[in-house]
Amino acid sequence: MHADQLIADRYRLLERVGSGGMGVVWRAHDDRLGREVALKQARLSDVVSGRTLRREARLAAGVLHPNVVTFFDVAADGDELWLVMEYVPSRSLAEILAAEGRLPARTVAELGVQIAAALGAVHAHGIVHRDVKPGNVLIASDGRAKLTDFGISRSVRTDETVTDSPLIGGTPDYLAPEVAQGHPPTAASDVFSLGATLFAAVEGAPPFSGGNEYATIRRVAEGTVPRARHADGLAPTLELLMRREPAERPTAVSAAELLAEGIDALPVEAPKRRRSRRGLVVAGVAVAAVAVVVTTYFVTRPAGRSPAPPVAPVAQAKLGIGPDPRAADPCRLVDPAPMKPFGDPEVVADYGNFNRCDVLLHRGDLQADVQAELEDPPGSPPEGTQSKSGPFTVFAASDKDQCVRLIPLPDRFVVRLTAKQDDGYNLDLCRAADVAVASATKAMAAAGVPARAQPFPAGSLAYVDACSLLDSIAVSSAAGVAAPVRIERGFSGWWCDWTSPASDRSVTVMFDRDQPPDSTTGQLVQIGGHDAYLKTDDFAENTCQAVLVYRSYTDAHGDPRVERLRVVVHGKPPSEQLCAPVSTLAGSLAGKLPKT
Repeated sequence: MHADQLIADRYRLLERVGSGGMGVVWRAHDDRLGREVALKQARLSDVVSGRTLRREARLAAGVLHPNVVTFFDVAADGDELWLVMEYVPSRSLAEILAAEGRLPARTVAELGVQIAAALGAVHAHGIVHRDVKPGNVLIASDGRAKLTDFGISRSVRTDETVTDSPLIGGTPDYLAPEVAQGHPPTAASDVFSLGATLFAAVEGAPPFSGGNEYATIRRVAEGTVPRARHADGLAPTLELLMRREPAERPTAVSAAELLAEGIDALPVEAPKRRRSRRGLVVAGVAVAAVAVVVTTYFVTRPAGRSPAPPVAPVAQAKLGIGPDPRAADPCRLVDPAPMKPFGDPEVVADYGNFNRCDVLLHRGDLQADVQAELEDPPGSPPEGTQSKSGPFTVFAASDKDQCVRLIPLPDRFVVRLTAKQDDGYNLDLCRAADVAVASATKAMAAAGVPARAQPFPAGSLAYVDACSLLDSIAVSSAAGVAAPVRIERGFSGWWCDWTSPASDRSVTVMFDRDQPPDSTTGQLVQIGGHDAYLKTDDFAENTCQAVLVYRSYTDAHGDPRVERLRVVVHGKPPSEQLCAPVSTLAGSLAGKLPKT
């Protein structure tokens, strides 16, 4: 294999980025969709056929979660099969531990929340990972932990597989006792491996390390886990995850809740991290992607957040958004029927970002709007008058223009309901908002935010991570956002902010759905093969934005709609002088979008 070689008449190899027992891993370019991917040679075991591999691949492709490396395809090239996956500029947790020795307990807990949530999504699709270990946890350039090599490990040999038997697979140091004894792997054994991975991260070595692999398997089979010496308040959770009996371990979703609940009690090691609103990146990790080094930072959960209410982990999992935020449907929280006394209701699913749904109320030519939005955990507890609606606490806030209700969920996400209206509509906004609260909490009382009945269509921006479209170097050079650049991710990666404490410049990329744009949207230009509309903001000084039209479609009402991106630069000098860097960034971003 060599650079520029074409695989399956579609994937052009760019550079070799890794190797192991499975074969060589390449960064490649998908010439058909115009995006970067990772290609991994699939070496089949004696008991696995290409048909089996493709079946496992179809299962894996159904897992869409921000903490899971997305699986795309199995590509055949002659007698070889290649696994086609999301390309994640990153370092593995194993590489980080080799460099750092061990990580602070709070950092490990934050990583654990993300990995456990990823496992929850994998298990929800009926897949057992079988090889959870630091080498299969990636820390991406934007700070997110991503689980990789899931599901496929049933069919493909991994780096340190101890036997060709289909009953024992994975890495000896991280096996569950029942697997070492010869029993088939289960979701519970994945949870044990998660605990062993976090143990290794906080202690610097896995619980059963030392000696040859067969001696390790013997110790694992005995199931006596040593106590973690550096885990602080994380130790009891690690012990629970690594209980000898599988039935005594929590599910992956419950494990994420337990880890999240204990974070606030763990000590903060300031020299190891810097704060931002969301996410976590291991300190000092720099990843090279095509000779560009992107600097990242330690980030913790926001300071000052109140501990989670004392709800049992299983109940929290049921009443939250779930392991895959993209699957949650805000439209299933809004019932138009109770809104009829306020006007003629119309549910509009295709307006604004993907985390939003509107009930438009019509009276002649006038219109009111009740919006339901799904939001990330806030940096501080919600404020306002508190009340109860079913099992949920509701925070009320209002002003002369709108009425807002916030419903914090046990998994720390928030449902925001906002009522507003045209001048002259004369709606009791807070009464309408309270009716919307009753509908939303009724829908969530049984099992949390309902899932979407249909997934997003293929090619939608909903599958794109806004933070992956620009890197810190481009933001600094084109828009003047001085280093250090801080990245703040919005719900499901559907918007992203790049800011800096060293300058007043900032950049925002956000996704949006609306009617096809016209001259009021801005000045029409062509950027990267897309129609784009440049415009200074009439309401905010020192701002220019470009609106790129990504794809056109027809909504459920038969009306024309577009998915679009907004690229915004804020800060001095005057707005007109910011449109040049906006155009530059939009051109760079357009080149990374999948081809429609």
